[in-house]
Amino acid sequence: MKGLDILSYANVKHESRIFAHVFLSWVFFGSVTFFIYREIRYYITFRHVLQTTPLYDSLLSSKTLFLTEIPVNLFHENVIKDLFPAASKIWYARDYSKLKEKVEERSNLANKYENALNGVLKNAVKKRNKALKKDKQPPTPANDLDKYLKDGKNRPTHKLKFLIGKKVDTLNYCPERLGDLNAEIESDQSEHTCYPPIPAVFIEFPTQFELQRAFQAIPYNPDLKGVTRRTGVSPDDVIWDNLRLSATTRRIKKLIATAVLTLMIIFWSIPVAIVGIITNINMLTDKVKFLQFINNMPDVLLGLITGLLPVVALAILMALVPVFIRLIGNLAGFVTFQDLEAFCHSWYYAFQVIQTFLVVTIASAATSAITSVINKPESALTILGEKVPPASNFYIANTCYQSLALSSGLLLQIVDLILPQVMSKIFDDTPRAKWTRYNNLNQPVWSVIYPPYQLISVIALVYAIIAPLILGFAAIAFILLYFAYLYFLVYVQEPNITDNRGKFYPRALMQLFAGIYLGELCLVALFVFKKNWATVVLEIVWIVVTAAVHIYLTWKYVPLFDAVPLSAIKYASGDSSYLYPYHDHGSSEIKFVGQNYWKADNRFNVSYSDQALIDLPNSADIGINAPQRLSPINWLIKFFNPKKETFELIRSMMPRAYFKYIEYFPAFIDTAYYDPVVSDEKPVIWIAKDNMGLSDIEMEKAQQFGVDISNDNATFDENGDIILSGFPPSYKAPFKV
Repeated sequence: MKGLDILSYANVKHESRIFAHVFLSWVFFGSVTFFIYREIRYYITFRHVLQTTPLYDSLLSSKTLFLTEIPVNLFHENVIKDLFPAASKIWYARDYSKLKEKVEERSNLANKYENALNGVLKNAVKKRNKALKKDKQPPTPANDLDKYLKDGKNRPTHKLKFLIGKKVDTLNYCPERLGDLNAEIESDQSEHTCYPPIPAVFIEFPTQFELQRAFQAIPYNPDLKGVTRRTGVSPDDVIWDNLRLSATTRRIKKLIATAVLTLMIIFWSIPVAIVGIITNINMLTDKVKFLQFINNMPDVLLGLITGLLPVVALAILMALVPVFIRLIGNLAGFVTFQDLEAFCHSWYYAFQVIQTFLVVTIASAATSAITSVINKPESALTILGEKVPPASNFYIANTCYQSLALSSGLLLQIVDLILPQVMSKIFDDTPRAKWTRYNNLNQPVWSVIYPPYQLISVIALVYAIIAPLILGFAAIAFILLYFAYLYFLVYVQEPNITDNRGKFYPRALMQLFAGIYLGELCLVALFVFKKNWATVVLEIVWIVVTAAVHIYLTWKYVPLFDAVPLSAIKYASGDSSYLYPYHDHGSSEIKFVGQNYWKADNRFNVSYSDQALIDLPNSADIGINAPQRLSPINWLIKFFNPKKETFELIRSMMPRAYFKYIEYFPAFIDTAYYDPVVSDEKPVIWIAKDNMGLSDIEMEKAQQFGVDISNDNATFDENGDIILSGFPPSYKAPFKV
């Protein structure tokens, strides 16, 4: 026994000392379970505080109920009104397949036309400037585009269908066809309510209060059995193409996606297992003769092969996974990006735990033990008990890699520093492409970000009792990653368009139970290897306790991730006769409201004209009702007594920005929850202005067909590069705050 193995369970020689590991596991896993409980509890309170701030309370998504798989009888607006009398606006989803085809054709044609026109203009500018620099005669007349294209022989062309389509002149065909499509689409959009409805509806309520009443009542109405309810869904969150799918089709696609990802996990085990074998490849040299040359390698090289190489190889293998999972998720029929992200998050986490941890651990332990087991088969259990703990050495190296390489990479951002410069030179040939690259920041993909760091937690949980040194490395890793992401999220990336309202965090917390179960099962296995049956029974008892707590937390808190107690909304709006329900975060109240929504009971004094909840304040009053900041509680008291973090305390600490109301443009509200093809506007072709007047001539030609085209805010310099001086001509802000 040498190196880090001395500090692991493998170095325990006295059988009586194994009991210390049992009771330490109770203390450690119990502490982690308590931490999960307090964080989930805090999340629920914080979420209810955030949901009841004026900012979130006035969001359109906070007042809109999204129902899918609705029965046919709900396709009539009067039926919806009978069910939800407080509803202020109803948007039915409809099958816009034919309209969508035209909109997509128009979008593709507009891009093709914009790229082609900017390309020939850039080529003309370069040819003219090159001729002038060499004191040669430039093409004349200077404002005849064909003179720069070999008298029209090099005009851009494209085929109307792939391979077999008719070849047409792009600069002539596109504006003519775009003009026709603009007229057809405008006519179809004016009659969009004539398209057949599909089983999905968006229902806006005047306030979040009314929305929550309806949302909480749906499970208790037999006519709505089988209906899926959602709230907090903005128009940008909806995957409109999947709304047309029937419930059966959606389930089949999800089953197929699940089967594909399950098979992927199974077959991905092969390359991952090879990585695990490499970590202990020197243990195979006695039995595998052609590997004996490894024994002659320098210690430094052998250390790199068994330590660094597997870590890098595993990182490369794992980098390919989220791309594939998201591809399969897109085909699974989800109707919102929140559902899609939750699916990807869960599967990527499962993949990380199974492949990066279980497969590598088993392969590594089996490789290191195989020769000893062959020589002494009667001692197989004892040998396995000695070989499993040293597998933690690989994960210590992996944790160091994650903390140092990823945190430094997040701070350095070398790829994002260099790549845009290179990509812009190669691919950005239009003003719009340049503007998009330099003005649109990347957004964090939480379904991809969370799982690798959850895996560090799982590894730390599993090896905490077996090889406790890993806890120190995991702590350092999270400290480094915390500061790196603090900088990264503030200064490098922009907030997501899709608002999951923090649901990744509680989901990740609940998924930590996988690490606790694995840690407890590993201990049971090690105790079995030692044939210490008393410790086996004691650890199994704790597994049962853990499962009971897991079930309780799921039952108690997961239903509160979407529902907000009405008393919290009333209290936050200034009604002092109501208090936040601390005892159960509103669980019993939510059940009561749901069961009595369609009955005469009016416990919450509901009035559809409740001005205190419905009217927006005057602009002069915005922000003045932010509560006074309360004195913070000692962190130690707060940690061990999470009930001290009250609704009032958290609300008083919210930034003043959350106490401002959002006011939308009426035009945005009218079409907010219609499929975007209904409000899709005519594209504006954006070209750069040249000093020969070519862009002005092409603009006049396109405008004859009713095509909007502009050369504002973009010009060519003497090298033919595009210089921007402002926004695209079609740039608009969808709402104001």
